[in-house]
Amino acid sequence: MLQYATYTRFYSPDDAQFLISLLQKYHIPYALEHEVNQLDKVYLGEAVEAMFALQIPNEKFNHVNHLLAEQAIKDMAEPGFEHLMQTYSVSELQEIIHHPTGWNAYDLQVATSILSEKLQAEVTLPSIHADNFKPVRLELIWILLGYIISLLGASYFFYLAIAGFLCGLVVNQAKKTLKNGKTVKMYDQWSRMHGRFIMILAAVCLAINLILLMNLFKVFTH
Repeated sequence: MLQYATYTRFYSPDDAQFLISLLQKYHIPYALEHEVNQLDKVYLGEAVEAMFALQIPNEKFNHVNHLLAEQAIKDMAEPGFEHLMQTYSVSELQEIIHHPTGWNAYDLQVATSILSEKLQAEVTLPSIHADNFKPVRLELIWILLGYIISLLGASYFFYLAIAGFLCGLVVNQAKKTLKNGKTVKMYDQWSRMHGRFIMILAAVCLAINLILLMNLFKVFTH
Protein backbone atom coordinates (compact mmCIF):
# COMPACT_ATOMS: atom_id res chain seq x y z
CA MET A 1 0.00 0.00 0.00
CA LEU A 2 1.36 3.41 -0.99
CA GLN A 3 2.14 5.81 1.82
CA TYR A 4 1.06 9.35 0.99
CA ALA A 5 2.56 12.56 2.35
CA THR A 6 1.95 16.24 1.65
CA TYR A 7 4.14 17.36 -1.24
CA THR A 8 3.02 20.98 -1.16
CA ARG A 9 0.12 23.18 -0.06
CA PHE A 10 -2.05 25.66 -1.92
CA TYR A 11 -4.49 28.34 -0.89
CA SER A 12 -7.12 27.14 -3.36
CA PRO A 13 -7.73 24.16 -5.66
CA ASP A 14 -7.23 26.44 -8.68
CA ASP A 15 -3.66 27.13 -7.61
CA ALA A 16 -2.98 23.40 -7.63
CA GLN A 17 -4.14 22.76 -11.20
CA PHE A 18 -0.73 23.18 -12.81
CA LEU A 19 0.83 20.48 -10.64
CA ILE A 20 -2.24 18.25 -10.81
CA SER A 21 -2.10 18.36 -14.62
CA LEU A 22 1.55 17.30 -14.50
CA LEU A 23 0.75 14.44 -12.15
CA GLN A 24 -2.10 13.27 -14.35
CA LYS A 25 0.10 13.45 -17.45
CA TYR A 26 2.62 11.04 -15.90
CA HIS A 27 -0.01 8.90 -14.14
CA ILE A 28 1.22 9.73 -10.65
CA PRO A 29 -1.46 9.11 -7.99
CA TYR A 30 -2.38 12.07 -5.81
CA ALA A 31 -4.99 13.40 -3.40
CA LEU A 32 -5.98 17.01 -2.78
CA GLU A 33 -7.28 17.46 0.74
CA HIS A 34 -8.66 20.49 2.53
CA GLU A 35 -6.68 20.56 5.76
CA VAL A 36 -7.84 22.02 9.03
CA ASN A 37 -5.56 22.81 11.94
CA GLN A 38 -3.83 19.58 12.99
CA LEU A 39 -1.85 19.36 16.21
CA ASP A 40 0.93 17.12 14.93
CA LYS A 41 1.64 19.30 11.91
CA VAL A 42 2.24 22.62 13.57
CA TYR A 43 4.87 24.01 15.85
CA LEU A 44 4.91 26.87 18.28
CA GLY A 45 4.84 30.27 16.65
CA GLU A 46 3.59 29.03 13.28
CA ALA A 47 0.74 30.92 11.61
CA VAL A 48 -1.93 28.29 11.03
CA GLU A 49 -4.45 28.56 8.23
CA ALA A 50 -6.78 26.19 6.44
CA MET A 51 -4.90 24.91 3.39
CA PHE A 52 -5.33 22.54 0.47
CA ALA A 53 -2.69 19.83 0.76
CA LEU A 54 -1.59 17.99 -2.37
CA GLN A 55 -0.48 14.53 -1.33
CA ILE A 56 1.50 12.01 -3.35
CA PRO A 57 3.31 8.75 -2.47
CA ASN A 58 6.56 9.40 -0.58
CA GLU A 59 8.50 7.37 -3.12
CA LYS A 60 7.36 9.73 -5.90
CA PHE A 61 8.71 12.96 -4.36
CA ASN A 62 12.07 12.88 -6.15
CA HIS A 63 10.37 11.88 -9.40
CA VAL A 64 7.99 14.84 -9.20
CA ASN A 65 10.88 17.16 -8.33
CA HIS A 66 12.65 15.98 -11.46
CA LEU A 67 9.51 16.46 -13.59
CA LEU A 68 9.02 20.00 -12.29
CA ALA A 69 12.65 20.91 -12.99
CA GLU A 70 12.35 19.50 -16.52
CA GLN A 71 9.12 21.43 -17.06
CA ALA A 72 10.82 24.64 -15.94
CA ILE A 73 13.61 24.10 -18.49
CA LYS A 74 11.04 23.48 -21.25
CA ASP A 75 9.00 26.55 -20.28
CA MET A 76 12.07 28.79 -20.19
CA ALA A 77 12.95 27.71 -23.72
CA GLU A 78 9.58 28.94 -24.99
CA PRO A 79 9.40 32.44 -26.53
CA GLY A 80 7.76 34.96 -24.26
CA PHE A 81 8.45 33.02 -21.07
CA GLU A 82 7.80 35.22 -18.05
CA HIS A 83 8.52 34.61 -14.39
CA LEU A 84 8.70 36.92 -11.41
CA MET A 85 12.26 35.78 -10.69
CA GLN A 86 13.42 37.44 -13.91
CA THR A 87 13.17 40.72 -12.01
CA TYR A 88 15.22 39.47 -9.06
CA SER A 89 18.74 40.71 -8.44
CA VAL A 90 21.76 38.42 -8.30
CA SER A 91 21.82 38.61 -4.49
CA GLU A 92 18.12 37.70 -4.28
CA LEU A 93 18.60 34.71 -6.57
CA GLN A 94 21.65 33.59 -4.60
CA GLU A 95 19.59 33.80 -1.41
CA ILE A 96 17.05 31.39 -2.95
CA ILE A 97 19.79 29.00 -4.04
CA HIS A 98 21.49 29.03 -0.64
CA HIS A 99 18.20 28.71 1.27
CA PRO A 100 15.94 26.55 -0.94
CA THR A 101 13.48 25.66 1.84
CA GLY A 102 10.03 26.93 0.92
CA TRP A 103 10.66 26.89 -2.85
CA ASN A 104 9.42 24.14 -5.14
CA ALA A 105 11.56 22.33 -7.69
CA TYR A 106 10.14 24.40 -10.58
CA ASP A 107 11.05 27.74 -9.01
CA LEU A 108 14.45 26.46 -7.91
CA GLN A 109 15.25 25.45 -11.48
CA VAL A 110 14.10 28.84 -12.78
CA ALA A 111 16.20 30.66 -10.16
CA THR A 112 19.25 28.51 -10.99
CA SER A 113 18.91 29.07 -14.73
CA ILE A 114 18.39 32.83 -14.43
CA LEU A 115 21.32 33.17 -12.03
CA SER A 116 23.53 31.20 -14.43
CA GLU A 117 22.60 33.63 -17.21
CA LYS A 118 23.28 36.69 -15.07
CA LEU A 119 26.65 35.40 -13.84
CA GLN A 120 27.60 33.81 -17.17
CA ALA A 121 28.68 30.78 -15.18
CA GLU A 122 27.22 27.40 -14.27
CA VAL A 123 25.22 27.38 -11.02
CA THR A 124 24.44 24.06 -9.35
CA LEU A 125 20.81 23.28 -8.60
CA PRO A 126 20.26 23.25 -4.80
CA SER A 127 20.26 19.84 -3.14
CA ILE A 128 17.02 18.66 -1.54
CA HIS A 129 18.40 15.77 0.47
CA ALA A 130 17.50 15.19 4.10
CA ASP A 131 21.02 16.11 5.25
CA ASN A 132 20.26 19.74 4.44
CA PHE A 133 17.48 19.96 7.02
CA LYS A 134 18.40 21.18 10.47
CA PRO A 135 15.83 20.42 13.18
CA VAL A 136 14.41 23.47 14.91
CA ARG A 137 15.67 24.31 18.39
CA LEU A 138 12.99 25.93 20.52
CA GLU A 139 13.87 29.23 22.14
CA LEU A 140 14.39 28.99 25.88
CA ILE A 141 11.41 31.29 26.52
CA TRP A 142 9.03 28.70 24.99
CA ILE A 143 10.56 25.90 27.04
CA LEU A 144 10.22 27.90 30.27
CA LEU A 145 6.65 28.84 29.39
CA GLY A 146 5.80 25.16 28.95
CA TYR A 147 7.18 24.33 32.39
CA ILE A 148 5.40 27.28 34.02
CA ILE A 149 2.05 26.42 32.47
CA SER A 150 2.42 22.80 33.58
CA LEU A 151 3.33 23.82 37.15
CA LEU A 152 0.34 26.13 37.36
CA GLY A 153 -1.78 23.13 36.45
CA ALA A 154 -1.10 21.72 39.92
CA SER A 155 -3.47 24.37 41.28
CA TYR A 156 -7.20 24.28 40.68
CA PHE A 157 -6.69 25.35 37.07
CA PHE A 158 -6.52 21.82 35.67
CA TYR A 159 -6.80 23.03 32.10
CA LEU A 160 -3.31 24.55 32.38
CA ALA A 161 -1.86 21.09 33.04
CA ILE A 162 -3.67 19.81 29.96
CA ALA A 163 -2.33 22.75 27.93
CA GLY A 164 1.19 22.05 29.17
CA PHE A 165 0.89 18.37 28.24
CA LEU A 166 -0.30 19.27 24.73
CA CYS A 167 2.57 21.73 24.28
CA GLY A 168 5.06 19.04 25.21
CA LEU A 169 3.32 16.57 22.91
CA VAL A 170 3.55 18.95 19.94
CA VAL A 171 7.27 19.50 20.49
CA ASN A 172 7.94 15.80 20.91
CA GLN A 173 5.85 14.53 18.00
CA ALA A 174 5.87 17.28 15.34
CA LYS A 175 7.25 16.06 12.01
CA LYS A 176 8.16 17.56 8.67
CA THR A 177 8.08 15.93 5.26
CA LEU A 178 11.11 17.00 3.22
CA LYS A 179 11.13 17.63 -0.50
CA ASN A 180 12.61 14.20 -1.16
CA GLY A 181 9.69 12.51 0.62
CA LYS A 182 11.52 11.63 3.83
CA THR A 183 9.72 12.44 7.10
CA VAL A 184 11.89 13.77 9.93
CA LYS A 185 11.36 15.21 13.39
CA MET A 186 10.66 18.94 13.36
CA TYR A 187 12.56 19.70 16.57
CA ASP A 188 16.06 18.80 17.65
CA GLN A 189 16.84 16.26 20.37
CA TRP A 190 17.29 18.94 23.07
CA SER A 191 13.87 20.45 22.39
CA ARG A 192 12.18 17.03 22.27
CA MET A 193 13.82 16.07 25.57
CA HIS A 194 12.28 19.11 27.23
CA GLY A 195 9.00 18.32 25.49
CA ARG A 196 8.96 14.92 27.19
CA PHE A 197 9.85 16.45 30.56
CA ILE A 198 7.02 18.96 30.16
CA MET A 199 4.60 16.14 29.39
CA ILE A 200 5.68 14.22 32.52
CA LEU A 201 5.48 17.35 34.68
CA ALA A 202 2.07 18.22 33.29
CA ALA A 203 0.77 14.70 33.97
CA VAL A 204 2.00 14.84 37.59
CA CYS A 205 0.49 18.31 38.08
CA LEU A 206 -2.80 17.15 36.60
CA ALA A 207 -2.87 14.23 39.07
CA ILE A 208 -2.22 16.67 41.95
CA ASN A 209 -4.97 18.90 40.62
CA LEU A 210 -7.46 16.03 40.56
CA ILE A 211 -6.57 15.09 44.15
CA LEU A 212 -7.15 18.69 45.26
CA LEU A 213 -10.48 18.80 43.47
CA MET A 214 -11.57 15.50 45.03
CA ASN A 215 -10.64 16.75 48.50
CA LEU A 216 -12.46 20.00 47.86
CA PHE A 217 -15.51 18.06 46.71
CA LYS A 218 -15.45 16.00 49.92
CA VAL A 219 -15.30 19.17 52.02
CA PHE A 220 -18.39 20.60 50.37
CA THR A 221 -20.33 17.32 50.49
CA HIS A 222 -19.85 16.81 54.24
